[in-house]
Amino acid sequence: MKEKFKDLTKEEKEEKFNGLINYANKIKNKSLRNVCINILNDFKEELSCRGAGHDGIEKFKYNRTHQCFDGGLLDHLLNVTKISYNIALTYEKDIDIDLILFGAILHDLGKIKIFDKYDKENEIHSNLNYNYLLVDHVYIGEKIVEEYLSKEDISDKLKYQALHIIATHMDTLDKHMAEAYIVSYADEIDAYIENIISYPRNSINPLFNTYFYESDNSDK
Repeated sequence: MKEKFKDLTKEEKEEKFNGLINYANKIKNKSLRNVCINILNDFKEELSCRGAGHDGIEKFKYNRTHQCFDGGLLDHLLNVTKISYNIALTYEKDIDIDLILFGAILHDLGKIKIFDKYDKENEIHSNLNYNYLLVDHVYIGEKIVEEYLSKEDISDKLKYQALHIIATHMDTLDKHMAEAYIVSYADEIDAYIENIISYPRNSINPLFNTYFYESDNSDK
């Protein structure tokens, strides 16, 4: 079982960041590749010191969510990109892998504003920033990406296809592209799996999940 609430080391963060850069370099379209790599480099520090979820707020009955640790956002982005890419390879003749990689790598970019930097002194992971929470990470990330795309020589069609994947990954809007479904479901897979194996008592069926993931499983 995974060690809960384990913050990433500097070396682990660098490894995961480089993993994202490697996937970004697989994007064949020059404009999409440039935007993706530029965003990663420009926001490297913010991406590296935030979680993908929050600690949970007891008074509001919120549970901890997936990868709420220092470096958790990098971990989640890389996992979702890996899952999306492997699904994409199954359908590569019929879908645009460039769009899938672009959307997967950047889908949660807005969380750099939603979650505050990890406070080691007070051992607070990924506190919610309520001002930005009013408009949610999907909107924030989409706006950042749109600003970068506007600087590239890119068609409106490709621009809005790329933005569509980010805008719909949380089901806030209807999906109209296969690529959007792939990234959205990859996001769900990682979030649910990470939540169950790291925080089984928070899950939909805590009795079974606690048994399977917190017991010593001596019967194996």
